[in-house]
Amino acid sequence: MGFSGYALATETNNTIEAQFKAALLCKVAPIDGRDAKVVKQLNQQNITIKNLEDDGLINLEYNFAKPLEIMNTTVSQIKYQGDSGSYFYAVAKGDIDTFAKAMGAIPIPAHLKEEMSWGDIGQYYQYTAPITEENHFPSIILIGRDKNANSDEFYFGCEEFDS
Repeated sequence: MGFSGYALATETNNTIEAQFKAALLCKVAPIDGRDAKVVKQLNQQNITIKNLEDDGLINLEYNFAKPLEIMNTTVSQIKYQGDSGSYFYAVAKGDIDTFAKAMGAIPIPAHLKEEMSWGDIGQYYQYTAPITEENHFPSIILIGRDKNANSDEFYFGCEEFDS
């Protein structure tokens, strides 16, 4: 179910935080800020969206006036990028090693670095489903940082592969 089908005003435990967390952990589809209805709903919750792409690819930034608290990290920005596959990820403040351990993620082996990393992001990963004959490339939760990240900053989110 896309975010536009999610009623922000409902009195349920489905908060914006829970919806974004579920998408970051590959449990639901990423929230697509290219949809005008989604943009309107998020803007009403003080979440701004920047579409940085004009040729049909996905390159979105979600900025939160009030940072989200997700799994002992503080998240003020989430990015959604895609071409052949996609990465929906949070820019988080916290300790990357503690977070990865709590997630049950493991270091990416050297021989899989290029395949699993998004750009130069990628130190830890966790498959969301087993590799099978029918599903050679299950989604993964990718955790890492790039050379531009501050020492207390890292990325985590859902990387999906085109089949």
